[in-house]
Amino acid sequence: MIFRLRILLMMICLMGAAAAASAQEPPIVRYTTWMMVPPTTIEIESRPYGSIHDDFTYRDQPTWTVLNLDGEVVQRVDGKLGVSTTVTVTGGQPALLRLTPGSNYAVPQPASESYWYIATSEAPMNVVGGFEALYFYLPPGLSGGSILAHAFSVGEAGRLVVSALDGREIASYESDFNEPEAMAFSLPETNSDGVVLKLALVKPQNPDWSVDDAAVWLGPEIPGLLAPTPEAALEVRSIAPLVGIDTDWTPVLDFEDGANPFATIQWSKLVPEDAALPARDVSVSDEQAFGGERALRVEMRFPENYEEAWQELKLFTRPLPVEGLRKVRFFLYGDNSGRALKVRVRDASQEHHYFDAGTIDWTGWKAVVADFESATMTVSGGDENKRIDGPTVNVVLQITHTAEMPLESVLYVDDLSVQTGAKQ
Repeated sequence: MIFRLRILLMMICLMGAAAAASAQEPPIVRYTTWMMVPPTTIEIESRPYGSIHDDFTYRDQPTWTVLNLDGEVVQRVDGKLGVSTTVTVTGGQPALLRLTPGSNYAVPQPASESYWYIATSEAPMNVVGGFEALYFYLPPGLSGGSILAHAFSVGEAGRLVVSALDGREIASYESDFNEPEAMAFSLPETNSDGVVLKLALVKPQNPDWSVDDAAVWLGPEIPGLLAPTPEAALEVRSIAPLVGIDTDWTPVLDFEDGANPFATIQWSKLVPEDAALPARDVSVSDEQAFGGERALRVEMRFPENYEEAWQELKLFTRPLPVEGLRKVRFFLYGDNSGRALKVRVRDASQEHHYFDAGTIDWTGWKAVVADFESATMTVSGGDENKRIDGPTVNVVLQITHTAEMPLESVLYVDDLSVQTGAKQ
């Protein structure tokens, strides 16, 4: 049985606590970084912390561990600080390679040109000194995405750059990344077939900042694998599903035709007739868009004397032709209001499936992924078979206001997609 990557990494942590592109030196990694490698040999160079910083070297034991896709340890090698070690992956399947140099450094170099650094929120790539070129795959229908970084030490920072393969810069963002921050990017053209893009983490323009330690990961809308070549990035289409990373999203709503697909919009809680009433305005707008030129604008307004402890705005789509739904993904332009967000799916039998998407604690565009396949959720009504049955479903967005939150809020929703099919 193939474990999904998130579950696999959690279990293991609990158990154990093109030619020019390939010519450049592989990134230096630190702490714990995961790779996915085919059957090949990997030369892993251990480097002391003092190889870059003369003042100190940690005594951490470097360890290299190979695991199969069932999460079983196949090989564990204790390396020597400052010495290269050769690790061999055998068999017909790719394997996971866990690099744990601790506070010192490691430079892995597989003999194969096809390999992948795992770069997800659960398993970020911990890189030292940045990198000039790694490549990632953006699935068909996705018009943009987000890259996140966290350089937690003072003075350590970086500049994230996303480019097309012909060198055109698509987006860049510079920060000290003292807290995790996301850089959103949008493609200048339609992505109907899937596209490979280049990612760099380079020296910032701010002279007071330098590139050193940074954790880098791809937003949940992008398959979380970084490759050394464009060719290897294309292989993500077949490699990512082996560890439960999704590549097959189907666009459903993009709001570009100007029509509002949310047919029913209502407040959850009734209030007395003489009480001050909240107001809302939900319409398609060209003020903000993640992809294309339009998005759904959601405005909520509460009077100064609003006395209710909580209220919830519910937005129901018209029936969508979806069969075998497993996940829903959309982009939300947040306002850092702290309001709670739930995603509900009402299936053809009127069974309701609720996913808790957390709080809106960010400003700007962010992908929201509602996983109805793997996450724990509440199910009620309908035929009670705990399965989302087609041939049509309604997607419902629920935004909860409580007394301590801002009285006014404007959010935007764009590019809603679904993932369907049988569980892997």
